[in-house]
Amino acid sequence: MEFKDASRSDVRMKMALAGKSGAGKTYGALLIARGLINDMSKVGVAQTEAGRAQCYLDDNNKFKVLEMAPPFSPESFLNAIDSAEKAGLKCLIIDSISDEWAGIGGSLDVHAGVSEVTKNSFTAWKKVTPRHDAVFNKILQSPIHIICTVKKKTETIMEIVNGKSVPKKVGVKDIAREDTEYKWILQLDLDQDGNLARASKDNTGLFQDKAPFKISEQTGTTIRNWCLNKKGEENVRSKPSDIIGSINEGPRA
Repeated sequence: MEFKDASRSDVRMKMALAGKSGAGKTYGALLIARGLINDMSKVGVAQTEAGRAQCYLDDNNKFKVLEMAPPFSPESFLNAIDSAEKAGLKCLIIDSISDEWAGIGGSLDVHAGVSEVTKNSFTAWKKVTPRHDAVFNKILQSPIHIICTVKKKTETIMEIVNGKSVPKKVGVKDIAREDTEYKWILQLDLDQDGNLARASKDNTGLFQDKAPFKISEQTGTTIRNWCLNKKGEENVRSKPSDIIGSINEGPRA
């Protein structure tokens, strides 16, 4: 073991985009990856909903894809990350990491199965937690950038529009183990109304306490420059408008 000089260039971004259905998670992740890497052939999407990322595919935006099918065991996500690294990818999008927790065959399903056998829900976590934690240890230790999408549970609230009370669905809680957001370097929460992003966890300082913004390719470029410790007109600290862009009209995920 040997100490070395600290360098921002050693950082590989580990971030999450969280939002309810239609908030723009998949497309936002692709935009960030494009700005972060500049070569979409080095970007892979491991997706739990077959064909979702391909909705945004065009001749100038070709990326790799890995279709994941149930059961969504922790080990299947470990294998997906291993495959991305072996393929020489520079950035992996996991769409969606929520399925490792609450999807078919995910950690909650594993816990339910163990609990049924042991008749003890508390001790069943001893069988599940190490497998779940292994996924996030792998994400955090991986030598490539990883962007995970996180689904949010929805609730219906009533709001006043033109003097009338109307129902509105809002994302209220990440579908993930409690406190998962603290594992990320950066988490952006997306609001379906306008597909606006706001930081809920930000070790970069780029987005914290900034006004909500639309994710663009420039968002990824700003993150890349932070990782490379570059300063200049793309540094959001001196020019907040640089991270603000528009998402093309199209299907949201």
